[in-house]
Amino acid sequence: MKARGSPLRRRGRRSVLRVFAIPAILFAASLAGLVLGLTGDGLRDALAWLLLSLPLLAIGVAWRRRGLPSRYRKT
Repeated sequence: MKARGSPLRRRGRRSVLRVFAIPAILFAASLAGLVLGLTGDGLRDALAWLLLSLPLLAIGVAWRRRGLPSRYRKT
């Protein structure tokens, strides 16, 4: 039997919308950033950089939430 705090603990069913909401938002932001970066200068370029950095920010947040991989931990 798994411990209560185990990451393999069974979670309740989630709707398709809830599962794919964040990936869909990141996809839309990335696509908008690419289009803005290719079609404009100045403010559009700055907005493109901001939108294209959102997936990297999401990866950083997820990595932080989960904890650092064991090879980076000080023992």
